[in-house]
Amino acid sequence: MIRAHLTNIIFWVSLTVTLPATAFFKVADTDFEQDFAGATTYPTKSLLMKFNHKTQDLNIGPYTGTWKNKKRSSSFMGFGKKKTSTDITLVHDTYGTWSIFCSGIKKELTNIYGMTFERQGAIDYQCVMQSGEQTAVLVVLPFKKPKFSLGPPVENRKVIITLPDGRELHGSSLHSVVGSKRKNPKPLGYKISYGAEALGGTGWFGKKQVILVDPEVINTPDEHLIFMSGLSLAFFSKNDK
Repeated sequence: MIRAHLTNIIFWVSLTVTLPATAFFKVADTDFEQDFAGATTYPTKSLLMKFNHKTQDLNIGPYTGTWKNKKRSSSFMGFGKKKTSTDITLVHDTYGTWSIFCSGIKKELTNIYGMTFERQGAIDYQCVMQSGEQTAVLVVLPFKKPKFSLGPPVENRKVIITLPDGRELHGSSLHSVVGSKRKNPKPLGYKISYGAEALGGTGWFGKKQVILVDPEVINTPDEHLIFMSGLSLAFFSKNDK
């Protein structure tokens, strides 16, 4: 625990010294490593600053519905669990009603010296998106921790999205802002791709937190699937703190 606090202090002190003062007062856009000019954006500000365990209204662009987010932790004899779950009902005039259920478990072990270690499983987070016989599944994989790191490690995450027709999209976490090569430990957003083609993502764009959908998939069924995947990742980012 003490070692973890010390590394965090070293990291943030070095960050404060090296970054210009104006950096703390500006919202920088996420570097998507892709030109998303003309992309459709769905602001996600309404998902922030909401209490847990309470059903909230969802209103994002043409989408309506409800969502309920839960975060809880428990411990027994040095073993701890942090659980998150999100229930979403999503309604769209064209794509109908979809239910999305997301869940994640982070297991921890605290030794006699008070130091905490995470025990990783096969996945960190999973979302199941369903409407009738259609099902899509999004999985966020654990990041690989380095053996040694000065400060918090960069949490490079991979995402696998299996669509109802069997196609597989891939996502990757983004850790830089436009105009800077510095890597942020926690993801600043995600990019969703099919092969080499970027289809959308989540992050800061135009000084707002948004879900992005590339113009190439607008007005196609993939537009809806990219939006749901981005929404699922937005809740993962909300809970992964």
